[in-house]
Amino acid sequence: MSGRFVFQNVLQFNNLTCQENEMKAIFFHADRFGFKVESPSKRLGGTKPEEAESLSLDVRECLAALFHVEEADGEYQVRRLCKDIKRIAERVGATRLVVAAFGHLSDSYAPPSVAMEISRQVVESCRGWGYEVHTSPFGHNKTLVLHCKGHPDAVKHRGY
Repeated sequence: MSGRFVFQNVLQFNNLTCQENEMKAIFFHADRFGFKVESPSKRLGGTKPEEAESLSLDVRECLAALFHVEEADGEYQVRRLCKDIKRIAERVGATRLVVAAFGHLSDSYAPPSVAMEISRQVVESCRGWGYEVHTSPFGHNKTLVLHCKGHPDAVKHRGY
C-alpha cells in the first residue's frame, strides 16, 4: 500500500504545527489526482458556486496543492503560498499542478467570496509560470481520487 494516502490521517496536522487563523496548505506529489463534482455546496452563505468548466478531472504525475483560506488571509499569504507551490514543484520535478481551495484544513473560514477570489489569484499566479495548471470549481462537493507517491517530499503541509 506504499504511496496510497488516506486524508483522515494527514488532516490532523492543522492543530499540530500550524497556528490558528492562518492560511493552511497541504501538498501531494501524486501519481494521480482527480475529482468528480457531485453537487453544489450549501455552505456558501449566499455566494454562488463557481461555474464548473469540467465536472471531472484526472491528472497524472502532478503536484496537488490544496489550501484553506482563513478570515485574515490576504496578499501576504497568497505570495507565500505561491512561492511554496513553485518551490515544491521544482523540488519534486512536477510540470503539472492541481491548485485548489480546500475548505477542510481548519475550523476558521474566510467569507466564501473572499476565499473564491484568493483561489482565483493563486491559480492565475501559477499559470503565469508556464506549468500545466488545473483546478477544481469552488463551492462544490467533490469525490476526490489521490494516489500519492511514497518519497520523503511527497507530502508537505504549511501554515502561512
